[in-house]
Amino acid sequence: MEDNSSKEINLLQLLKLLFAWIEKCIKTVVRFFGHLIQLTYKFRWITIILVISGGSVGLYLSRPTAKIYKAEAMAMLYGSEVQTVKEICKQLENSVTSNNLYSLSAKLSLPDSITKNIVEFHAFYAITYHKDSVAERIDFKESHPISDTINVKMKDRLYFQVLTKNIAQLQKVQDALLNYLNNNTAIRTEYINKRNESLQKIKICDDEIKRIDSLAKISYFKDPQQQLKLEKNNLLIGEQKKQLFYDDLLLLLKTKSKEESKLAYFKQPVVLPAGFAPNPLALNGTLKYSAIGLLIGYLVAVLASFLLEHRKAIVRYLEGK
Repeated sequence: MEDNSSKEINLLQLLKLLFAWIEKCIKTVVRFFGHLIQLTYKFRWITIILVISGGSVGLYLSRPTAKIYKAEAMAMLYGSEVQTVKEICKQLENSVTSNNLYSLSAKLSLPDSITKNIVEFHAFYAITYHKDSVAERIDFKESHPISDTINVKMKDRLYFQVLTKNIAQLQKVQDALLNYLNNNTAIRTEYINKRNESLQKIKICDDEIKRIDSLAKISYFKDPQQQLKLEKNNLLIGEQKKQLFYDDLLLLLKTKSKEESKLAYFKQPVVLPAGFAPNPLALNGTLKYSAIGLLIGYLVAVLASFLLEHRKAIVRYLEGK
């Protein structure tokens, strides 16, 4: 009985300490916000000026001419290696407008009136979990581990992302981008080699089908060798079945069909099946940036009010008194 009573007392004490801690935390939070309200009221003119300034900056950064829109597209690669295209895309990602040799205008052969509205361009790897030609995830952070052999980077596609100030110019940017990639020497060479490889495989399949067909005819009309065979208590004389190379023919037809299907898509090294799809909502929307500006303005106002409130103590501390 004494042990049970002791345990109950300890539990009650523990609950009491817990509630006391919660009460202390609540009081601390209330005092903090109370002090915040006092500072805001005491230095209300500074707060009003800084909050309005923050909101104004937010409105300025989200003005119609400065709005930034995001457009994305899945790029399918035919023949060219994904790593080759990714490395070539880095030239576009790192382009600078201050140097005419490395600017987007020079690389994409576009006028400055269009390229000045392109804020950023990125190419990301597509990740598949089941190796079933379906992209389950896009590596936006570019942090996919090389050692991961289960979730692998897809070899036949990249994910393009463009940040632009003018959605109406996206089609021209898309055409210029595809023209730049599809006429690149390295990409074009890999594409032609893969295409010729598929054509050669189809030719080999056709030649082998003709050869096997000839062999099948010879084998079919050839005189069967006399044989004796006991099958299900029946005595069979002679060859009862002709080998017409069914499996070989079916395998060749399957290989040929696969290569012909692949070759049907070999129109260009890089293709955007759906093109760039823009998001109609701007990244720097007016409501979003206004709210952020007001919040930043208020935080700056609180910091300024705190420094003004304790300026004497801060000066004494800096003077070492």
